[in-house]
Amino acid sequence: MLKRIVVIGVRLGIAALLILLGNAQFAQKKEITIRNITDETVQYRIKAVRSTAEPKKHSIKVDVIDRLPGEEPLTIFFERPDGTQSYVLGPGLPYSFRYDENGDLELYEGSHGRNDAVDLAPFVATPPAVVEKMLEMAKVGKEDVVYDLGCGDGRIVIMAAVKYGASGLGIDLDPKRIEESNINAKGAGVEKLVKFRVEDVTKSDISKATVVTMYLLTESNELMRPQLEKQLKKGVYVVTHNYRIPGWELKLVEEAEIKGEDGGLHNIYAYRR
Repeated sequence: MLKRIVVIGVRLGIAALLILLGNAQFAQKKEITIRNITDETVQYRIKAVRSTAEPKKHSIKVDVIDRLPGEEPLTIFFERPDGTQSYVLGPGLPYSFRYDENGDLELYEGSHGRNDAVDLAPFVATPPAVVEKMLEMAKVGKEDVVYDLGCGDGRIVIMAAVKYGASGLGIDLDPKRIEESNINAKGAGVEKLVKFRVEDVTKSDISKATVVTMYLLTESNELMRPQLEKQLKKGVYVVTHNYRIPGWELKLVEEAEIKGEDGGLHNIYAYRR
């Protein structure tokens, strides 16, 4: 399951606020973005954390991005069936309204706040045990070329290189994730085996992949399906974390459920093109 906003997705509290105010990188940021990925207009209220004024009301339409001054943390409020949700938003970070696993409105830390690219999923790191199982189910070997679409910190292609000697390419729209991936690859000593690109995966050439991994949402997997069908060779494994690929029921060759280091249960689906 995708997690709610991680660093800042907590109930209002002194500890969370101190962490936010003490993080030097936030001070350099100027904008908070909120994107509506739901199928309805979302109403919310927002104010500066330190402000004593009443929160301002906002209305955000489907697939619209609100851009807010972000030099200091903001408090956001919105309604759910179980009551009012309130979160602290960190300066310079992107967020998105989406539906959670129960179909209720939720706010997630997003992957970007760009108008020119599809927001396929918020960034949530895949637990190492899940990464290991995904590679095992894809039968990754030294001759494989592993493409991770929405690579985050690069952990999947890095583990494929470290454990199996496979080469790989990680693609992500967020330059900071790619920078982090390159640092991690160098730290693991596999920078000659893996590469990373800042790119919109919906426009990427993935034809050289022998294994593709994805941790995207169901609707994002469905969006990617025509690209997978057009570019991938027969026999290529496509392994997804937690979310199936609609329309590929007959291509599913294995599925598993494992417990990650985070204590949660994770579903893995292995398809063969």
